[in-house]
Amino acid sequence: MRISYRRWDLKDVESIRQLLHDTWLDTYAEFIPREDILDYLKEHYNGDILRSFVDDQNVVGFVAEVDGAIAGYEKTFYNREEKRLYVQQLYILPRYQGLGLGKQLMAFAADHAKTYDLDRVWLGVMVDNTAALLWYQNMGYQILEKTPFTLGKTTVEHYIGFVPVADIFQLSEKKY
Repeated sequence: MRISYRRWDLKDVESIRQLLHDTWLDTYAEFIPREDILDYLKEHYNGDILRSFVDDQNVVGFVAEVDGAIAGYEKTFYNREEKRLYVQQLYILPRYQGLGLGKQLMAFAADHAKTYDLDRVWLGVMVDNTAALLWYQNMGYQILEKTPFTLGKTTVEHYIGFVPVADIFQLSEKKY
């Protein structure tokens, strides 16, 4: 098995769109109706919107590849007003979870945060996404607030918080 990482580019858009479709249904279908998930993806993560992210100077994306196929994806966004780097999306296809891909993608986000002289990486996690919540908490995730997040007709609770960059580096160094 050959694992590699790189920044995304335009040729990755369709693979990322499909990855989002597959991971969102796998992750959220237990507590969000399928129709709301699909409508949200179509509205917010269609091919045109994903292509626009590639050209956005505040957005940087990374992909994890296993044997040449995209197995994971991360989208970061630098909010200049707040002076925060957000991991807006981090998804690994279920069959590739447990390989350390997510930790390495978080390390790329931590590296990117350092370019802005930041000591935290911010992110949101749906309260009902207990597996991801536990994973981030094991990384040092500190929850600061709980807010509603609406997808179609469904509103779920969503935690907002951060992971210290030092914690991310420490965890990723243990594995690599």
